[in-house]
Amino acid sequence: MAKRKITIESDEESTLDSSQTSKRARTDDADEQFEDPQSQPKASKREKVNGKGKAKARDDASEDEAYDAQQPGEENEEYEKQFEEENGERIRQQIELKRNTFGGIAEHGIIESIEMHQFMCHKRLTFTFGPQINFIIGHNGSGKSAVLSAITIALGGKANSTGRGNGLKSFIREGQGASEVTISLKNQGEEAYKPKEYGKSIVITRKFTKEGSSSWKIKSKDGRVISTKKDELAAICDHMNIQVDNPMNVLTQDAARQFLSASHPSDKYKFFLRGTQLSQLSDEYDTCLDNINQTKKVLHQKKQVIPDLEAAFKEASVRFNEANKAREQRFKADELKKELAWAHVATKQEELETKMVEVGKLERRLPKIKAEVATAKVRMPSCHYEDPKSL
Repeated sequence: MAKRKITIESDEESTLDSSQTSKRARTDDADEQFEDPQSQPKASKREKVNGKGKAKARDDASEDEAYDAQQPGEENEEYEKQFEEENGERIRQQIELKRNTFGGIAEHGIIESIEMHQFMCHKRLTFTFGPQINFIIGHNGSGKSAVLSAITIALGGKANSTGRGNGLKSFIREGQGASEVTISLKNQGEEAYKPKEYGKSIVITRKFTKEGSSSWKIKSKDGRVISTKKDELAAICDHMNIQVDNPMNVLTQDAARQFLSASHPSDKYKFFLRGTQLSQLSDEYDTCLDNINQTKKVLHQKKQVIPDLEAAFKEASVRFNEANKAREQRFKADELKKELAWAHVATKQEELETKMVEVGKLERRLPKIKAEVATAKVRMPSCHYEDPKSL
């Protein structure tokens, strides 16, 4: 993988780039400054630039970009530098704004309280935490680590990451059939998670039984159940940057003992990679590469099938056109049949009209004929007819 180089304009900006939100700067490899001696004078020169000299520093940065773009294996370098130039100032302003409130109380992602029922050695235990640092003290075996394990389990962590058991069954108090842990997370401020749905607090309840069943209830501050899915819990933890499986966030006794007892530097380096999630990032990169290779294989297979699909498409198009023409001919035949039937109707209608005209003429002549018949009867002399046989 090609190494990325960071352009430092001032001491203040180098401090800002090392903050949490500027993750891009933390992944840069500082060894490149020793490998490329030409970049050292330019970097030191830009460190002294401030005020009006920033424009000159940007020109130097653009020259460095042009130089880096010509190096093999660094195609994405130009895009990354362009992204930093376009969004760097806005990100720095946001970091500076957060820096001004350094030392204040966080508005979201703080555990406000925890309640345990039949969990490990505790029958019922409730803690209400303060807004900043909290200490839990007690004798050995009093259940201090159980509180940390309950937090890990309730927030979706794996049972084996607590170092107290390999399954959820091992966290249920002896003689009981189920256990329940409830955690309340602070959810306020501008970066609150769905404040309209959850309100100022998110209440997460996890219940698990001896039979192995496990369920979540994610409720709002007023007790309404918003979700029962683990994906919603993962989204909440991701939004609030809660990583229960990360030893930098939750350091168990076993993990601390392993780190302190690790004599070989490679073991400590592996622990460092795990804590900074660089190992997880590397695994995700490997997964992405595997997905890309699988996609390329599928794409190659699909490209090989394209000629056959094109031939099938042409054949189907010809058949479709023929079927479409046949459909049109059938439609025309139906239309002609209808026209033929109506033609017969029109002919009969004409004949009917002709006959009706003749009937009308005859009806108009009928009174006259009746009058003539009546006149003829009046004028005709009366005569008697005698049968010749009677004579």
